[in-house]
Amino acid sequence: MKRTLWSTALIVGLLWPGRALHRFDGLPLDGIAEASLIGVAVPLLWLLVPRFLDQRLVRVGIVSLVALKIAGSLLTQEGWCARFLTASPFHNRVLTIPIDEPRGVLRSWDVRADWRADAPACTAIVDRPYATWSAFPAWFVNFTDFLDLPDRVGIRTDESARHFTLEVTGALTVADAGRFSLDLDRDMALVGQIDSTHVESSGGAPIGVALAPGTHDVALHFSMSGNRWKFVPLWNDRNAFRSATLTTARPVLTDRLAPLFGKATAAVVVVLLVGWMGWLVAQYFGEPALLAWTVAASVLLAALAVGGRGERAAGLLLLGAVAVPVGASARNWRGALMLVGVPWLVFFVARTLSEIGHISMYSVDDWLAYQVAGYRIYMNGFWLEAGNKAFDYQPLYRWITGALHLVFGDSSVGEVYWDAACLLAGGFVAFTLVERVAGFRWAVGAAAATLAMFTLGTIWYFVGRGLSEIAAAGFAFLAALTIVRADRRPAGAVIAGSLAVLAFYARLNQLLFVAFLAALWLPPHVSASWRSVSKAISHLDHRRLLAYFAVLAAGVALFALRTWWYTGVFSVLYGTSLRNNDTGLRLSTIGSTDVWRRVVHSLSALVWMNEPPSPDLRALVVVAGVVLSVLALLQVPRFSRLPASIAVVTVGAALSSFVAHTHAYPGRMSIHLVPLAVAMTVVAVRGMFGVRVMDVRRDSLGRRAPA
Repeated sequence: MKRTLWSTALIVGLLWPGRALHRFDGLPLDGIAEASLIGVAVPLLWLLVPRFLDQRLVRVGIVSLVALKIAGSLLTQEGWCARFLTASPFHNRVLTIPIDEPRGVLRSWDVRADWRADAPACTAIVDRPYATWSAFPAWFVNFTDFLDLPDRVGIRTDESARHFTLEVTGALTVADAGRFSLDLDRDMALVGQIDSTHVESSGGAPIGVALAPGTHDVALHFSMSGNRWKFVPLWNDRNAFRSATLTTARPVLTDRLAPLFGKATAAVVVVLLVGWMGWLVAQYFGEPALLAWTVAASVLLAALAVGGRGERAAGLLLLGAVAVPVGASARNWRGALMLVGVPWLVFFVARTLSEIGHISMYSVDDWLAYQVAGYRIYMNGFWLEAGNKAFDYQPLYRWITGALHLVFGDSSVGEVYWDAACLLAGGFVAFTLVERVAGFRWAVGAAAATLAMFTLGTIWYFVGRGLSEIAAAGFAFLAALTIVRADRRPAGAVIAGSLAVLAFYARLNQLLFVAFLAALWLPPHVSASWRSVSKAISHLDHRRLLAYFAVLAAGVALFALRTWWYTGVFSVLYGTSLRNNDTGLRLSTIGSTDVWRRVVHSLSALVWMNEPPSPDLRALVVVAGVVLSVLALLQVPRFSRLPASIAVVTVGAALSSFVAHTHAYPGRMSIHLVPLAVAMTVVAVRGMFGVRVMDVRRDSLGRRAPA
């Protein structure tokens, strides 16, 4: 409990928006150091070395960080106030999601601004130069550019249709006399004042004003169109954000302490991070091969990501971790996270460095719909309605993407981090299932093989694309890991059930799959033979099963209740995309050849990870895992010796294809299946169809496992 409280305090200290600008000034995490270290490195360190937070000096540092953020909130916000506007009232509809801004306000994902006010004075804080149009806090172009068409999905309009107003206000404080200038681009026209001096520009011509020492009021009004934008304030031809002081209002006496607050806060964060990394190295100092592999693999994968060539081989290269000699003390899931997880996440951090602090333009499909729905939730306050009274698009991801934008600013880099982490959780599902019956080295191979399937196969292009499948799979993977690790207390089952509900909310067709996750409570040594399974079921603690399914049922009922609230129909499926993706399989249609043709198409697309379905060498491991699981459950001799738990959940992961199938995005419906099928294939190869737990050695979860 204490560690949880200190972890929470650390998160608050790191994310709390600081008013003094520096590299670690909190939300939004729109700088390279902030996004990569706080957004990725800190969660990794927390998983790998959580005991670091138990040290007294570390807790002093956390208290100091929180205290600095609290005291710093009394300062005047550094940076300038920006407010984007368009003709009011503004209304648009993007892929069924309405957007209404009666005052014409266009909001940015900046929690330091008046992001929830009806008439915000600021929609963003200008905290750095904007060298290109994508650096502007103008995420809203994704819905202002959109033209809703009643007879079509809709189209994105040309940049020439953009007509925005940008108001920038604040104060500029300089210690000496000099020249303030502002570089602009050709699609910007400026009229404004600096103190009493009138400034004006058109066609992107820069402006310049000579200023005396002291504080100067700035009020700039831009008319903007197209996408040739630039906003680079300079003081004596140097970056004004570093050579002068920019604030949203005239500074007061206490603001002289702002540089001290900024440096002190950054210093505390750096000391904590360096100390944490030092603890990590010290923990594995006796494992030089593991450390060397982690560093070398991370550098190699980062080079692949930055170079842009051979990226698809990233997961495949992780198979080299199998050959790394690892001592007994590190043969656990944390050791596997060092071997496989750290290089995997480093790869995606390196791959997205250029996206940090820049907006993304989304393709006109589900990706855009989720983003716009997130805006409607967080910016316009439709917390329960969320853009649709009945969810024709999958529900939960719209809340997730909005939260990610608030954390990382207008950038969609958070979606890449999120997806990479969810897929990594899938790798560790494979690791955990295999480790229990085949040992550490084979488990590392299973984790790496799972990630290789994600990069080599069709699933690759989903990472960061903002669709709900990876998120749903991620919650299901966490539910599976919770079940496997849970002790006999019902609390673990409640947590697992809650995660299963989130998986269902993120992708409704995951309901069947998460129900089958309960099979993971079967002991790993139980084979798929009916006699072994029935005996094992009789010895299960049914309280955990009841708790799990009770939470799951409550989640489903709440979803149906929300639908009833808005539509008057108490239903889980009413208004959803099932009407477009239904295979038509019912008791009344069980004899229909057309229905079974659709089911076969759906199942084939699932296991081959292709649409339209076609054999693919990259999917052979997945196909093998599904076939082995089916043979095991059909009691085919030798195959029935395979673990029942893995066989049941693998088959359960494929059952949704009998009910629904989307004919777009190859590999979309296969994400949750991959780790389970890979685990079954690896277990079968390892045991030559006769895997058994033989000795008294225990795995990283405290259960028996072979060496």
